[in-house]
Amino acid sequence: MYYVGIDIAKRSHVACVLGEDNTVMIKPFEFLSNQSGFHKLLMHLQSLSCDLSDVMIGMEATGSLFENLYRYLKEFAYARVLLNPYQTSKFREMDTMKKVKNDNIDSLMIAALIKSGRFSEGYVSDEQLQSLRELYRHKASLDDQMKALKRQTGTLLAVVFPELEEILSDPFNVTGLMLLEKYPTAKHYEYASVDRILKTFRGIKGNNFNEAKALKLLELAKQSIYSGAAKEARAMSIRSNIALIRLLQEQMRASDEEMLALFHAQEQQATHEDKQEMSELIDNLRTIPGVGDKTILALLAECGNLDRFTDAKALVGFLGLYPTLEQSGGMIRHGRLAKRGARLAKKAIFLASIAAIRHNAELHSVYMKYRSKGRAKKECVIIVARKLIAIIYAIYKRNTPYDPIRVFVPKPNL
Repeated sequence: MYYVGIDIAKRSHVACVLGEDNTVMIKPFEFLSNQSGFHKLLMHLQSLSCDLSDVMIGMEATGSLFENLYRYLKEFAYARVLLNPYQTSKFREMDTMKKVKNDNIDSLMIAALIKSGRFSEGYVSDEQLQSLRELYRHKASLDDQMKALKRQTGTLLAVVFPELEEILSDPFNVTGLMLLEKYPTAKHYEYASVDRILKTFRGIKGNNFNEAKALKLLELAKQSIYSGAAKEARAMSIRSNIALIRLLQEQMRASDEEMLALFHAQEQQATHEDKQEMSELIDNLRTIPGVGDKTILALLAECGNLDRFTDAKALVGFLGLYPTLEQSGGMIRHGRLAKRGARLAKKAIFLASIAAIRHNAELHSVYMKYRSKGRAKKECVIIVARKLIAIIYAIYKRNTPYDPIRVFVPKPNL
């Protein structure tokens, strides 16, 4: 058996081949991340003169940089193992007893790790789920950008019109953005009137900005502590941020529409039998109060097919919904929630748990049970989130609707 370790980088990769007796069969060599480079790797592998089943190739899941090589090797039916970089880092430190790192050493350590068998294999989604993941992460990136813009704009508003929050609790809703675009600072209300202000909102459905609010707004602007320094420059910054926020909102809506289209395409593009099963599965997951399409979408995008997990605990571990633990002798200390895990899916489950506490009587009871024991609010939400994951996993595996009696009624002791 031959074990191939590949250290992944942006423009080139480094590969090394170990034999069964830990002999370096092929010394670390560099190959480019292009067709000629991939062909060079293939020539080295073919020089081993062995069956494909006698070659195992390992590489780190370094962002998305591994993907092209991973799929290229799949075409030639090589066995591939995807590794978490955290695993290889700890294995390297354990093997070398030093914090040394270079491409040659990394490729050798990857080969040694897969030879040892002491690794947890990564997972590559099929194309449709991968598309969901890319769109979901893209939307999350857009959301982060929008939050940064809102913080920046909020800081400016705290200078140019700090009194505005008395009228607008959310300056970034439809009403707030239109108002800020026309009157970005307190000094821009100098020639404003009640009629002009109300005219700004006439095209907004459900708008409740009335004459009393407009009068109050003019009064606050007149009494504002803003000096007017750099008025036009700050106004330009606010208007520019508003334009960017609107663009990001539009792109996020487009991402949502595309994700939902892919989400439902799983039902439409399957065979008749699989289509019926997928449709039933999604409908059954929707029967859980507090769980909607966006929660299901987040789990599928970040976790892939849930039936690849051996049990609900494995899924909880993948998401990182567990506290850190330190034990030494008789001392046991529980820390904060683990930082590792599928961050975006973890966030989606956390928000779904809050919704479930409000709308799901059984999970609300679970929350109140632990609150009555003195547990912190966030800790109780995490407990509910773990229970919710167990419910989702059970429904996914059994393809049955949500049944609170089956989930929450304790089994009799036999």
